[in-house]
Formats: sequence, C-alpha cells, structure tokens
Amino acid sequence: MSKRGWSKAVRVLPMVAMLVTVLDALAKRRRLAGLPVLPLVPRQRTGESGVDRRGSVLRLVRATGVVVDRVTETAARELAERDGLAVVNLVPRDLPTGQVLELLHEVDPRTHRQDRQAKGHGGGHAVLAEHQLLQKVGLPRRGVPSPVELARAEKELKPHAAAQTQVVLAPRLFSSPAVLAEDAEVLRVRHGSRLGPDLTTALSIPALIVASGLFSPGWAFAALAAWSAHPLMVLGGNRHLKPADLWSYSFLRLVREPKRLVAALRADAAHRADGEDPVQQRRARYQADLAAGLDRFFEPERADCPWCGATELKVRLRSGDLNQGKPGEFKVDECLSCGHVFTNPQPTAEGLAFYYRDAYDGLNEDLIQGLFGTRRGYFQPQAETVRPFLTPEKWLDVGTGHGHFCNAAKEVWPRTSFHGLDMSDGIPLAERRGWVDRGYRGMFVDLAPTMPDRYDVVSMFHYLEHSKDPQLELEAATKVLRPGGYLLIDVPDPACRWAKLLGKWWSIWLQPQHLHFFPVENLRERLTELGYTVVLEQHAEAHQPADLLMSAWTALRAVAPERDVPWRPEPPSTLSRIARGVTFAAGTPLMAAGVLADVALADVAEKYGLCNSYRLLARKD
Repeated sequence: MSKRGWSKAVRVLPMVAMLVTVLDALAKRRRLAGLPVLPLVPRQRTGESGVDRRGSVLRLVRATGVVVDRVTETAARELAERDGLAVVNLVPRDLPTGQVLELLHEVDPRTHRQDRQAKGHGGGHAVLAEHQLLQKVGLPRRGVPSPVELARAEKELKPHAAAQTQVVLAPRLFSSPAVLAEDAEVLRVRHGSRLGPDLTTALSIPALIVASGLFSPGWAFAALAAWSAHPLMVLGGNRHLKPADLWSYSFLRLVREPKRLVAALRADAAHRADGEDPVQQRRARYQADLAAGLDRFFEPERADCPWCGATELKVRLRSGDLNQGKPGEFKVDECLSCGHVFTNPQPTAEGLAFYYRDAYDGLNEDLIQGLFGTRRGYFQPQAETVRPFLTPEKWLDVGTGHGHFCNAAKEVWPRTSFHGLDMSDGIPLAERRGWVDRGYRGMFVDLAPTMPDRYDVVSMFHYLEHSKDPQLELEAATKVLRPGGYLLIDVPDPACRWAKLLGKWWSIWLQPQHLHFFPVENLRERLTELGYTVVLEQHAEAHQPADLLMSAWTALRAVAPERDVPWRPEPPSTLSRIARGVTFAAGTPLMAAGVLADVALADVAEKYGLCNSYRLLARKD
C-alpha cells in the first residue's frame, strides 16, 4: 500500500471507532432494558416452582459493608420460590458506571437464565442462593464474605445452577463503599488469566482514537466525544438503574477507565509478587523439560501414510507452535495416494503431555472457559443434528473437555442423560456442576471395552484430529453404540481453501495438537467398512466463521513480543509488555476487518469451498 493509501486508512480509523462505540452502546442499552427489576410487591404464583426445595434452604449472602433490608430479602425469596430459581443475584440501583458497563458486557439479562453457558457475573454485593450451592462454591454458613470472596462465588454459582440463576436489579439495595474499595481485586478475580487480554481489548478503542488524532484531529475528537458519551448513551434516562457517578464518569472517562483497569493489573502484579504467580510456579518444571531436549518428544518420522499405508508423501507445511509459542518445529505431510494429512513425525505421549500442558486448563483455564462459554449458538445446532432421526436417551460426548457441549445440549434434550469422556481435569468439574450426568476420565480406546452402557448417540466434536490413532477411536465408538445408534463427528476439512491461502497462519492447523486431517471421502469410506450408513453430510452447518480473524490474531501473536510464559527462562521486561499491548492495539483494525470478512463470507463459504470443517452423522447398522 502506498503512503497515501496508509494515510487514508489511518484517517478512517476514528470514524470506524465512533461507529463501533455507538453500536456497542445500543447493544448494551438493549441488554439493560432486559434487566429484571425485583418486584417488591408479592405476586401470586402462576404454577409449581421449578426447584425441588426438599433438603435445600435459601440463604442470603452479602459482602462486607452491604445492607439488605427485610423488604428486599423477602422479595428475593418470593421471586426464587415463584420462578424456581436456585440463585438470585442482586444488583444495587446505584452500582457505579464502570461496574455497570462491565456487567452489561459480560451478561445479557434477557437470556441469562436460559443460557446455560452464560458467565457467572453479578452486582458483587448480595446473593440469595441455596445453601448447598453456597457450600459447593466455598461460602460457609458463618461469617461475612469479603467482596473478593463473593465475586469468586458469583463466578461459580451460575455454572452450578446453569438454568436456575437470575440477575435482578434491587431498587432498595445501594452500593457499599467497602465493596467499591476492592474493585481492583474483584476485577482480578473475575477475569482470572484473561485479565491482560480483556483489559487490552477494552483499552484498544480509546488508544486508537488518541493515536489517530495525529492524522485526523477533527474526526478523532468526534470519536473521543462519542466514546466518552458512551455511558450516557447506555444509561441515560433509565428509570431504575441510576449510578451517582454517571456524568462525572462520562466526562472523565478517558482518565477514569484506564485508571481502573491499570489498578486491576497492579493488583494482579502484586499477587504474583507475593508468590501467587502461576507462571513462576511452573517455570522450573518447563525449564527442566526443555533442558533435557526436545528429541524425546517425537517418534521416528514415518515413511508411509497412517491411513492407507501408501509411501508417496509430500510436505504440506512446516510450522511452529503458533498457539502457545512453545519451542519446536512441526512438519505436516500429505499422502499423494489418499489425501490424508498428518503431523510427521508424531509427538510421543510425553510430547503430547508437554504441548497440551496449560493449553486447555492451568494457565489457560479462564480463557478456554470463557471461549467455550460463548458457543451456545454453535453447540445447540450440533445437538439438533440428530432430531430427524431419533430422540436420544443416552448420549456419550467423547473429548468433552469441561462438558460445555453437554451443558448446552441439555437445553435441546432435557430428558437425555449426557455422559462425557476426557483426559483432563474438566471431567470431575463437569460432574460437580451437573453439566454431565456421568463422567469418564481416561483414554476412550482403553475405556470402551469396560463401559457398561450402550449409547443412542456418540459424538466426537473436533476430537478425532487430536487422536494418535483415529481408526482405533472409530472402532471404540462402534463398541459402545447400540445397534441403530448414531455416531456424530465434526472435524476440520483439509480441502478448505483457507488452508492453502493462509498457509501456516490458518489457525485450524493448530500444531502439534491437531495430528490428523481427513478428506471427507476417506472418513465416509472407513465408516462404511465399520458397518455404518452415513445418513448426513454437512459443511456449512459445521463451519466456524473465524478463519480471517484467527489468522490475524495468530500473526499478531507471532510478531508481538512474547508474553510471560513459563517455557521462557525469564519474564519479559516492562518495555516488552508495553510493546506487546501496543502491537495488539495497533492490530485491532486488522482483526476487526477479519471479523467483518468472516461474517460476510459465511453464507457463501460452502459455495466457494471455504468451510473449515464438516460434519458426518452415521447410523450403526
């Protein structure tokens, strides 16, 4: 692009920022309009409560310094009994502006109760919940929890009462200075390991506006005015929620919002300095692993295709670990005979343990939970796939992780018993939360012969590509399916045009975790050999339209200075941390363009071969 072209592009940034600001304000205002107001006048029950109260007692928990009057508590109890709620999260009527905007960013009150995947987030002041649930999330009967302890409990109450939690505005409840004084610590707890990325994203718009002032001061000033007025656009004129600091926060937003977010980062840094740094706690182990060398992490390179046995192979691509940035180089080969694509050499069991460590749990626990928590709209259509063919009684989800699919699928099939299988720590957590009715922890191939159940459906959503021997996994599924049962599979499509156009930046390659990529013809043929009839093949329905966004994100991660990770010998300098934040802020327009392009192309993805995944449903005959 020419210098003039760059200049024009930069001048457009404040206009784009202003548009994004206005659209976000309208979206949050719609969410606010859906925030239920606690009815203080008792209403007649319309039917039976949705919660069996036998053995359970509702208990009001309030943070230090919070006063809940009898009228509010009585109204909350009446609401819980009438609507069958296990958790009622009370929001003060004068909750400060910054906290309101964060609440509306994380929670959509219109769908919060029925959305089993929604985040646990509330007003941070008071909660009415079943005593047993409060015990599960670490709130004992005696004592008053600190604001931080209550925020941590709010985070877990929703997952434990996925369809019985409601956030409501309490007209007679007021904010406590004691809670507001702990705002930085509360932010740290709520965001967890997502704190840095979340706050960087929050500051990217004002940072871009200020930077664009060097090229287009008029439009930058207008965009900054719109961004400052954003809270007024969201909250102005609301009859129930009235933050006392609305006008002052809006007028001084450019100062107050960064100050609030920086305070949270400092609180996080202080905890790390006090010995609570999870990265530093892991550094010695990672450094010992790396000092022993990477060779033991890989099997000998094979000269034949693991799918068909042919020996004519070609290199499809070479890549590093672009997901986590761990050391290592990986080669992906393609079979010229059958088209199967696979990592060669394959990681050993020890190598997989190294590269999976902290990828889906540990350091990335909050990030992954947050990501999968937003995919209700993807999981539910997956569950709907089998509707034309059967009503499932028992469903096994292989590679279930933390059980997010099973949790979402309960909305579609409330009478189905969902079982989940995985290698990770997510299985016991999914059982405690009630997201799976039964959990199996271990390797599917090992457990299949001992599993007493015969399932109506076995699902493998983006599981087979992770397996060392996918053909054995298919045989294991055949063992646990009843005759006439269905095997439901989603996998990446190596024929997707983005795979060639984006090269190693196509995030679906995900080396070295994705070990195998199956041409759809190969998988159909193998299922037929195992005694299945493929009854459905879908491409557009399995497509996840984020290829360009994720390629932009992956590229930015590659060029930005490294974050603090335990596989690096030393933490990055302050200058490197700042440079990383600046890199991602500067890359925001690129990622925004990726989002727009992904959305625009989604409807024509199948027509032009851009679907990154496909889905097969096969009946065991």
